[in-house]
Formats: sequence, C-alpha cells, structure tokens
Amino acid sequence: MEMLIVDDEKFAVEGICRCNDWQALGIDEVHTANHADEAREIMQDRRIDILICDIEMPDEDGLSLVRWVKECSPHTESLFLTCHSEFAYAKQAINLGSFDYLLKPVDGGELAGAVTRMLQAIKEKEEHTRYTEMYRKYYSLWKKQKPRLVERFWQDLLSRRLLSFGDFLERALQDAQIDLHPDDRVLPILISIEEWNKPMDSRNQEIMEYAVKKAAEEIWLAGQPGEVITDKAGVMFVVVYASGSAEDAAAASMTDSSLDRWIQTGSRFINVCREYFYCSVTCYVGKYALLQELPGLCDNLKNMERDNITGTQSVLLYTPQSLQALPSAGPGEIHISEWANYMLNGDKEMMIRLIHRIVGRLEATPNVQGKHLTTLHQDTLQIIYHFLQVKGISANHVPQFPMWASAQVRSLRHYMHWAESLVSAVMEAAFEPDERDGVIQKSIRYIHHNVEEDLSREDVAAHVGLNPAYLSRLFKKETGQNLIDFLIEAKMNRAKELLDTTGMTVSAIAQQVGYSNFSHFTKMFRKQFEVNPQEYRNVTKRMD
Repeated sequence: MEMLIVDDEKFAVEGICRCNDWQALGIDEVHTANHADEAREIMQDRRIDILICDIEMPDEDGLSLVRWVKECSPHTESLFLTCHSEFAYAKQAINLGSFDYLLKPVDGGELAGAVTRMLQAIKEKEEHTRYTEMYRKYYSLWKKQKPRLVERFWQDLLSRRLLSFGDFLERALQDAQIDLHPDDRVLPILISIEEWNKPMDSRNQEIMEYAVKKAAEEIWLAGQPGEVITDKAGVMFVVVYASGSAEDAAAASMTDSSLDRWIQTGSRFINVCREYFYCSVTCYVGKYALLQELPGLCDNLKNMERDNITGTQSVLLYTPQSLQALPSAGPGEIHISEWANYMLNGDKEMMIRLIHRIVGRLEATPNVQGKHLTTLHQDTLQIIYHFLQVKGISANHVPQFPMWASAQVRSLRHYMHWAESLVSAVMEAAFEPDERDGVIQKSIRYIHHNVEEDLSREDVAAHVGLNPAYLSRLFKKETGQNLIDFLIEAKMNRAKELLDTTGMTVSAIAQQVGYSNFSHFTKMFRKQFEVNPQEYRNVTKRMD
C-alpha cells in the first residue's frame, strides 16, 4: 500500500510523516507533495491507495484535486485535513466520497485510526471486486452449460440405470463418446462441500458449486483423462480414467507415492475452495476400480461422508471395511433362506460379499457348466422376488427393474455384476426411504425441542450422528428446504409466539431464542415476517 500526503505547509507534511510508524500499520511507502500539480505527477507514476490532502492550498484547493483523483484514480481513498470546521467544507468532502474529514492540527492516534479504517475498506473493496469478476466469469460459463452425454452416462452407471456388463456397457460408452473400454479402471473422488462461508441465495450457490466443479477439473485432473460429474443425488465426483495399458495399470496400483500425490492435490484443492469460492470442502479418495465396481465403491464413499463427523476440510482415503466370517457352502450352492435373511435385515455389504464368494468358488471349480449358471441366476431372482413380496414393494419402484430382471447372463463375471447391481438397487429401494424419513423426522424434532438454544447445523447433525454436509443435502432433497433456513424459521416462529403470549421485551425474546446479536435477530425476523419485532407487536396489540 502507498500513501500520498499533500499540504502546502512543509512542517505539516513532516509532522504527518513522523507522527506514526506507517509501515507497521501496513503502508509500504509514503510520498509527499506541496501542491496539486506535484501530486498529480506522482499519482500518474505511482499507484496511490491513500491520499491525505489539505483542503486550503494557495494554487488549487484539495477539493479540486480530489475531483480529479476520483476520475483518474477511482481506487484511491481520500482523507481531508483543514483548519476550519465550516459545515460547507464537510458537505463538499462528503459529496466527493471522501473517507474522512479531520481538523488540523491532527492528533497522531486519530489519524492512525482513520488510516487503519481506510486500509480495511480498501481490502474489502478489492475482495469484492475480485469476487465480482470471478462470479461474472463463472456465471457466463454456467449459463452456457448444457446437459452432456458424458455426465448422463456416469449418472446412469452410478444409479444402476444401465446394464454394466458385456456389450451393454461397451455400447453405452460408445454412445456417450467416452474413450474407455469396459475392462478399464477409474478412480472416484467424492467432493463434499461442507459449508459456505459467505451468505448466498440458492441461485448464487448453484453458480458457485459450478465454479467449484470447474476448479476440480483443473486441479484434480490437471490434463489427465477424466470427468467431474454430479450424480442424481447431487453428490460431486471426480472420475479419473486409467486405461488397461501396463503403464497405467501400474499407476493405478495406489502406491504410497501416488497416495501422497492425491493427498497433496486434495490439500491444494481445499485451500483454493476456501480462498476463492468461500466454502469448506472435504475430499474422499477411493481406489482404482472396474467400471462395474464403481457404483458400489461410490456408495462406500458416500457412507464415509455420512459417518464423518470429525475430519472436516481434509483428504480421507478409502479403506475397505472388514466383515464377519462368511458361513460355509458348496461351490455353487445358494442357501436361499440365508440370503433372504441378510436382505431382509438390510445387510447389503454381506450380500455383495456372498455374491463374490459364490462366483469365486465356481470359477475355481472344474467342469462348471451352463446349467450351474442358469440355476444360480434363477435362484437369485427367486430371492429378489421373495424379498419384494415380503417388503410389500412393487418392482416399479426399483429403477430399471424390468431391464435388469430380463437381462441375459452369459458368464460368471456377468452374473456377479448383474447380481450385485440388482441386489443393491432392490435393497436401496426398500430401506433408504425409511432411513431418510427417520433421520429427517429426528432432526426436525430435535430443532423444535431445542429451538430456544444457540443451535447450529453441526449440533443437529451431531444429534443424528451424521456429517453436517450429508445431512444438509439429505434435508434439502427430502423437504425442499435448506436445513439452516428451517432452523431460522423455527426460531422466528418461536419468537413470534413469545411476542404474542408474553410481556417480555424484544431484546429479551432475542436472547431467549438464542440470538445474542439484537440487530441480526431483527433482520431475520423482518426477513421472515416482513416487519420488525416491535412493529409486529404493535400491530397485534391494535388488532386485539
């Protein structure tokens, strides 16, 4: 920051230069001038951030100089000095947009305080300008953004809306013009926007989410083949491609060095999001997996996010959960009652492990014939239909169920991916709505029971044992309302009830519902009911 002092009295200039340690306050260089023309020459050569100017000068007054400054150097903040206290001078100074107006001789502490406030105003103005420019850039890109075949492919794959084996997957990749083979591997990374650190309405938040998405492309992919997509539930994923070549297969082995690289990349991305996009982000890095394995792996990353209630703004690596020992069985034998019990108990992970085990045993068994695969396929369908009947669920409520149920399974590998996808889709259709409803209702009850406490989104999430970002996304999806907005609405309704039924002062009511800042409480109340609390009380009294 550079400052210019303009005064025709040399002793006044020297006094201002020496009255404070300007460098300690944040001024890197101090320039001086004894008349307006000299000041103009300096300002044409230097970027002056703060101008301290005497109003009364013999050749040209300071008001005239500042008019020129406003046209030629609009970023400069101006402060006037004068020996006179006439209101006419103050009025002109205010009309010119000067930051302050001080009487001479100036007290050094008073001047230091004014300059400190000017420096803060300059920083806030620069931040606002940077944000506006960045916002306009991403707003323009956002308006041009159209649904793409590539993103639709990944959304359908993750939601199990397309058959993910054999020719079906290969044709889907070709239709989406994705340069991948069904045997290639990809690395999923879940990007969780934990919290916005700047107030935004829903439209601006959508634009900023798009900005985060573009930043993820630049930082996580960095020219590497891949895609950043948002699945049908609104979760952002980076999908990094690795082809089937020996070189890429080695890179996909997730060695310590490659893990360190992903952690460093994630840390840089988190810092960028915090500094430029006003949000706190946590990244969940998966492992390289076949395309058919991707829906299950992404579900596991979502579970990591759901259960993470401590490690925010960090990079977390996926580690498979250890499961209980599996019961013994013959190579191709399904214990239908056993499988049905696991499904009815909602143990999807155990079901997937049973599917993998039976395929592994059959692959290791000599002389396996087509009839074994047919029997396996039919037994699995029998379990599925029994499960749907017991749970009272129509097959129409399972995404793409007719397509999956009628699919031809030609190999054990096809069966494994088919069974895993169908079992997952059926169990999600059966259990997820009840789980979601339970969490949402529990959250709502907690808010209503603690509406007079200093309650935050994190408090509600901790009560239901979920990650705050995960709960917020789930709450918005199920209720159509942001969790924070619902919390504020509950507090304002309680405040209105207290205004109606008690004689408490408005200030006391603000404290009662958890607002220590009275101005903020009044602002929230007006936003909710279009009048401030006192006006509301006066109106209701007149009506009574």
